[in-house]
Amino acid sequence: MDVVSVGTLTDGTLPVVLRGEVEFTNAARIRETISAAIAGERPAAVRVDMSEVAFLDSSGVGVLVDAMKAAWEVGASFAVVETTPRVYDQLRIAGLLDVFGLS
Repeated sequence: MDVVSVGTLTDGTLPVVLRGEVEFTNAARIRETISAAIAGERPAAVRVDMSEVAFLDSSGVGVLVDAMKAAWEVGASFAVVETTPRVYDQLRIAGLLDVFGLS
């Protein structure tokens, strides 16, 4: 199973699912996949499900920030809709809960 999958645009929402380890070894590929999907689909909203993410490093956090920026560039809203407790804590410590719609 791939670490990133982008679903079919439904009701203007582009669903993105991240799994496993989101870190420096795969961050560039994940960033490229998400950015290309956003640019190609031009959704009204991007929703990222991280309920299957076991590990997230600073590169992974950067992927989320870049995805949010890509969404904003096409006028889409952006939110992380599910996380594991560990990922939630990492995003809380980074001060990103409000920005990602998790508070």
